[in-house]
Amino acid sequence: MPKKNVTEQVLEFMKEQLRVGRWTYGEKIDSENQLTYELNVSRASVRHAIQQLVALGVLESFQGKGTFVKTLPEDVMLNRLENIYLNQDLHTLAQFRSAVESAACREAAASIASGTLQQMEMLVRVMEETGDAEEFMRADEQFHSCILHASGNRIFEESMAMVAAEIRKQHLPFQTPSTMRRAAEYHRGILEAMKAGRRELASGLMEQHLTAVENEIRGECGQDETYSAK
Repeated sequence: MPKKNVTEQVLEFMKEQLRVGRWTYGEKIDSENQLTYELNVSRASVRHAIQQLVALGVLESFQGKGTFVKTLPEDVMLNRLENIYLNQDLHTLAQFRSAVESAACREAAASIASGTLQQMEMLVRVMEETGDAEEFMRADEQFHSCILHASGNRIFEESMAMVAAEIRKQHLPFQTPSTMRRAAEYHRGILEAMKAGRRELASGLMEQHLTAVENEIRGECGQDETYSAK
């Protein structure tokens, strides 16, 4: 291994091992001596790389026991998520989306900015007034993006961005006047709950909304079904 930026190269090597699954959550990584021998670098370079991963919360060291994987680096998790999303069936993707976005609602409702609420109000009005499926979908996507961003959780935001194209492909053919009306009602309910800081209501309505969307795509949703703001 070249001597220039050795610590950085050791760090990248270790992240790659996490990426490919050589070490995973809760497992003990190789010792400093083993890594020093394998990479043909100084023990100090290995130690510094490990210390950086410990500082990032990726690894955790215990005196006399070794160093263990505490969590996976963000880019590793996102890479794994991106691979997982490929070729997933509708129900699996819908379950994932419901879990992420209902949690994002709960977090966002606690501290969402007034400017974001104003933007969401404009988007809901577009959804309530437009009859154009493409315009509705753009407003819908921006509304959900506002919530994901306001949650403050970058993993929520980036993981949903990975599946945005698949969601649009699944949803666009089912945008009819009746489905758009029901979706607009759900979005209005979610927005009003967030304005009131009602975290659990906002989260619950998001879960109901996404379940209804899945049912519509499956052809299981009756034409008279509306949202329930309980």
